[in-house]
Amino acid sequence: MADRTFTLYAEDASGEALGHLDEVANQPVGFERAQVWLEQLRDRHQLRLIVLAMETTGVFYWAWWDYLADCPRLARVLYNPRTTEHMTEVLSKKVRNELVDAFALAEQVRHGATPEVVMVEDSELLTARFASRAARDLAGQVNRQKNQLRALLRAYNPALSMVFPGPKLHHPAVYALIGTHLFPEELVAAGEEAVNDILQANCRTAFGIVEAKKLVALCRQLPCRAIGREVVRQRALHLMADIQQAKKRQQDFLHMGFALIADRPETQLLRATKGAGISNTLALVSELGGAGRFADGEHMASFLGITTSKHISGTTLHHAKHITKQGPPNARFAAVNLADKLRRYVPKYQDMYLRIKNRKPPRKGHFIALVAVARDFVANVLYDMWLNQRPFFLEVDEYRDYCRRHAGILT
Repeated sequence: MADRTFTLYAEDASGEALGHLDEVANQPVGFERAQVWLEQLRDRHQLRLIVLAMETTGVFYWAWWDYLADCPRLARVLYNPRTTEHMTEVLSKKVRNELVDAFALAEQVRHGATPEVVMVEDSELLTARFASRAARDLAGQVNRQKNQLRALLRAYNPALSMVFPGPKLHHPAVYALIGTHLFPEELVAAGEEAVNDILQANCRTAFGIVEAKKLVALCRQLPCRAIGREVVRQRALHLMADIQQAKKRQQDFLHMGFALIADRPETQLLRATKGAGISNTLALVSELGGAGRFADGEHMASFLGITTSKHISGTTLHHAKHITKQGPPNARFAAVNLADKLRRYVPKYQDMYLRIKNRKPPRKGHFIALVAVARDFVANVLYDMWLNQRPFFLEVDEYRDYCRRHAGILT
């Protein structure tokens, strides 16, 4: 599939080529042409059933997929493009084009490869998925604007970043202070009491006179930069307003999407998991749909792209060191983000995280350990929770006791 055209290749169950059709327009006229071609194949070769596979390339396949819904004796399956790439490696195809990819898709169907993508017809789940992705996009926008604001303040008043490090800089009380007194000489002229009054007026518990004294003392040591103050002030005000507006929109999308899936058993089970918030729960439930569409937990983890890939060269099977990163990025980010919470609260994952992290350099080991925790949770815990409708347990012994009381669940 592509933006303007798509290519068809047909073969029977024995692998014999039945023909191909190139450069079919990806619009209704092309759909009718492709349907006529398929019916001619059916009549010529006396086919009982046609299985048509396609790649999930963006949104280009949507119209063709929907058009085929009403076609008789025709089954539709979807494959991840990464799977097709692996199949071309197995087939030793050095050069790839549309016809080669269509041949690789046909071979996957013929060999019984499990489709990695299942179209969901649940309108509420699809809407929740859209809301989750929109919220994630807005979260990225907020982070970029926060970085821009932090860089601006470091250039013209680094004392603010020193007194209010990290997330504290984006507290509403700090934003109110920046909107009133931005530059060092303005804070010095206002004095400690005035700065404290602004902080206390917007939040009585987060900050107090200690931060006010430290901020004014640091501002006295900073030089004055010769630059138009109003330009910098307007830029800071606009960034703060954009951040607050984007965060509000993000929360609106999260609550709208979560309301659509709140009654699902998968949502209730995952929401009760330690560290699973609304954002992570919405992303995982809306993207995965449930455990029934996966053969086992490893297939679910593979769908998220948090498993390593395999490469075949001749008769040798090579295991890659990096994860595939195939599947929905939204759900993969949520799984790793949830793993960061689990490694703080769950003893099993605390030990796993420290054991893996200490093998590598600190920063690299941190992310490798998080991905390992995410894979173990999705493959062994989340799949089992959804499949057997059982709760989450902090301790392994609690899970074993639960399994003994419920003989139908495997230990």
